[in-house]
Amino acid sequence: MKTLRDFKTHQDELEMKIEELRNSREELEASRNKLALLYDFAPVGYFTLDRHGAVKTVNLTGMRMLGRESTELVSREFREFVAEEERFVFKTFFHGIFNGNGKETCRLRLLMSNHQPLYVRIEAMATESGEECLVVLVDITERRRGEQALLESEYNLTKAQAMTHVGSWSYDPATGEVKASDELLKIMRLTRKEVTPDAFAGVIHPEDHDTVMEHLRVGREEGRSYEIEHRLRFDDGGTRWVYTIVEASVNSSGKVLKLYGTTQDITLRKKGEVELRNKTNELQAIFDSISDGIVVYDHDGLVQHHNLITPQLFPRKLLPGKSCRELFHPDIPRHRECPVELAIHGRRVERSLVAEGEGGKSQYVDVTATPISGELGENNRALLFFRDISEKRLQEMRLIQTEKMSSIGVLATGIAHEINNPLTSVAGYAEALQRRFRDQPELKEDPRLDVFPHYLEVIIRESYRCKGIIDHLLNFGRKSDGMNVKVEINESLGEILELIRNQPGYKRIKVVTGLQRDLPPVLGDPSGLRQLCMNLLINAHQAIKGAGTVEVTTAYTAGGMVTITIRDTGCGMKQGIMDRIWEPLFTTKEVGKGVGLGLALTYNIIKRHGGDIRVESRVNEGSLFTVTLPASGEGGVRF
Repeated sequence: MKTLRDFKTHQDELEMKIEELRNSREELEASRNKLALLYDFAPVGYFTLDRHGAVKTVNLTGMRMLGRESTELVSREFREFVAEEERFVFKTFFHGIFNGNGKETCRLRLLMSNHQPLYVRIEAMATESGEECLVVLVDITERRRGEQALLESEYNLTKAQAMTHVGSWSYDPATGEVKASDELLKIMRLTRKEVTPDAFAGVIHPEDHDTVMEHLRVGREEGRSYEIEHRLRFDDGGTRWVYTIVEASVNSSGKVLKLYGTTQDITLRKKGEVELRNKTNELQAIFDSISDGIVVYDHDGLVQHHNLITPQLFPRKLLPGKSCRELFHPDIPRHRECPVELAIHGRRVERSLVAEGEGGKSQYVDVTATPISGELGENNRALLFFRDISEKRLQEMRLIQTEKMSSIGVLATGIAHEINNPLTSVAGYAEALQRRFRDQPELKEDPRLDVFPHYLEVIIRESYRCKGIIDHLLNFGRKSDGMNVKVEINESLGEILELIRNQPGYKRIKVVTGLQRDLPPVLGDPSGLRQLCMNLLINAHQAIKGAGTVEVTTAYTAGGMVTITIRDTGCGMKQGIMDRIWEPLFTTKEVGKGVGLGLALTYNIIKRHGGDIRVESRVNEGSLFTVTLPASGEGGVRF
């Protein structure tokens, strides 16, 4: 019985052990399946290679990485899947696995089934038997692409910095660490070992040091971005200009984490700016030294620039921002004949302009307008040259006047002789008839002849008036027959003033004289010089209606000329009248009070003596006549 119980007990124990073994087996099988699952679906590829490099086992991830099934991999040498240019590297690596004493690692480029490259990191270790090796493949394609992109980006950045002479840097305020690019070190002439805040500060030009460090302090403490231009000075005395942009990286609490900066070498730009300023100043000096007015209009017809002469021509019409309307067509918004608008449309134009200058004088200006093409052939501008030809025009008018006087003088002499004799006959016969009426009183009793005495008186008076005009014409065209003598102008003026003072109509006019003492004489015709003084003084007195002043002065200039100036406070003249006062027979006086030969005769006398006469006048403000005559021995003309 005891033996049976022992057997039963032993049987129960065996059954329990068998159950435990069964459970352990099931657990082992489950663990094995789990490990197999982990093996197949691990994020890395697992390979087992024999000593010849043939694949013995591979997990699913390894198959997916190479894009091949297990049947295409097992028993094939792994080197077949390595890119050809890297097989030597793999060969060296594979031999090292079995000859080394631990894990070997390398990076390779494999070829997938679609011939696309696969970059992997291989970690391998031989088994204890030494007949196999376990290989782990980690896909680093994306990392390799990122690294390649980073390398290319760094390369491009380095090249870009070298081409633009721009260096980059960062500064950590907490640690004082400075990182700098190669181009920045090249700009600052520092080595990699010298990348410290003190080394950078030591290169800053002493005159700019405080300003640069103050900007850096504000950026470091307040997180403020800034831009600054300053100089660098090196040990050899050389200097460079740099332009720095600094931006701060600030956390949510406002603490400055880092300063990032870019520094560009702008030395060439600075030199170019200096050269440009010098060239601009040079061109501006040339621009301003040109005696003609120069104006640049923009494509809208507004003044952009002008030289120094321009404001002297048109002070208010050619200021910057003024439109071409101000000068050329003030009453019309646009004008098809405006030289500015024509030049803006690509045409070169030449015009003559008559404008009213200072004091109401006519101003004669030649205008040349030339287009300035825009960069793209549009938005043309206009370049205008203004040449003041008023003096030239005046000289031309004087020359014409001189020629006119000469021609009229010849004509006057001939006409006077032709008319004078018939007028003498008319006046003689009229006087004879008048005497007959006086000698034969009975003629007056005839009612048919009662108006004859009056008619004869009118005929005689008008005949002698015509003869007076003829005499003036003869005087105008006649050359002096006398010899040249030295004439004292002051004495001639004194004589004429005495005569005029006695005229009843001139009693209310005040005469002020300023005759220079020791005035040199003028070589010429005394009668003619007295005539010109008489004409000018009478003209001045007649210009004054009522009370007024006539101022007479004489002077001797350094150019050897005697000047006579006669100023009156009379009615003055408009520009149109001033342009005609030298013409024979032109007069503004009432009919019967002047024949228009006084100033023409005066002009002729002055020109015969080698002198000149100018007139200035404003309406209701009076006139100023200035006569210049060469002093004796200074180029007087012989008649």
